[in-house]
Amino acid sequence: MSKIDTSPLAKQVYDVIRKKIISREYVPGDKLDIQTLADTFGVSRSPVKDAINDLVHDGLIEVIPRKGTYVTELDFNSFLDVLDARLMIEKWAGKQIIETITVEQIKKLKSIVTEMDKLLAFSPFPFDDYSQLDMKFHKLLIEWTKNQRVKEIYFSLNTHVSLSRIVYSTSLESTINRHKDHLHLVEAIESRDLNAFNQTIERHINSLKIEAEERWEY
Repeated sequence: MSKIDTSPLAKQVYDVIRKKIISREYVPGDKLDIQTLADTFGVSRSPVKDAINDLVHDGLIEVIPRKGTYVTELDFNSFLDVLDARLMIEKWAGKQIIETITVEQIKKLKSIVTEMDKLLAFSPFPFDDYSQLDMKFHKLLIEWTKNQRVKEIYFSLNTHVSLSRIVYSTSLESTINRHKDHLHLVEAIESRDLNAFNQTIERHINSLKIEAEERWEY
């Protein structure tokens, strides 16, 4: 692998390790050695440590005291529970913002959907880039409720990065089908139709459950 020689180093190291995890080059349970990673990337230990800390926050890596640093192993039932929590929070968020969301905020959601549209035309499909936009779309709905505690809880769920690890290489068809939900969510918000919003978000989250069940490696 070519050495990383531009700044910010920690962000570059983070991006490389994250992509290796999501693409399953590093699989759940793999042990990651900080010095080995530093030597591989041609950097000091410091940016690697910073990147590891961010990946721990994302839920992609776990540090086990007196044992080491490992790619996080996923538990199927726990993942489904987290999707249920996400659905509950997003429906609550829809209720909070449906009457107060501004024209500018709606334009912001539409612009994200447009960027996601463009990525669907790429081959190979840049799933991680798409996932980042998907995450941004849903997180904005939570941010706009202005409830800091709920925001912290939602952001800690990390369902997008977890799902990415499960469906990375085979997700294009289902992603295209699920992609339409984002436009329907925007349309529901723009028309102040909470019932349509709830129906769409339920369909969206349930499709994630179905895909996880199909792709999960037991």
